[in-house]
Amino acid sequence: MDETVRAAGTIWGMFGHRLALEGADGKVLVDLGPKGIEGLDLKVGDPVAVSGRRKPSEIKVTLLTLPDGTERALSWPDRPQPDRCGPGKPVDPAPILAAVKAAGYVAEGEPRRRPKHFEITARSQGERHQLHVGLDGAIRKIEAEA
Repeated sequence: MDETVRAAGTIWGMFGHRLALEGADGKVLVDLGPKGIEGLDLKVGDPVAVSGRRKPSEIKVTLLTLPDGTERALSWPDRPQPDRCGPGKPVDPAPILAAVKAAGYVAEGEPRRRPKHFEITARSQGERHQLHVGLDGAIRKIEAEA
């Protein structure tokens, strides 16, 4: 569900960067985003109108009409694509192994693929470790093995 919708109403609740509106079509939750709320002086009781992408539980606002009638365009950062290789799709482990080597480890065996990272058993300074390496090559977690 990703359609563009409009809603207008009175703010009856505020939760961080989310507003609860009540209007002619009932109650709706709208998300302005952490950056979208910056510099706004909205409060319960203010009338606003929004336009944005409909999600199952809320509207991700891209255009906000403030109580004085001014419009404010809100931009959302591009969602990171899950490495464009998502779970189950092949990923070349060579850059992962290169990252492990660059960090001073010697891999033992083949990297084991997980949905969002690889797990690798590796040695450094005579000690054995389990490394979790993201698909981007960043080592995210190092656990010493007993």
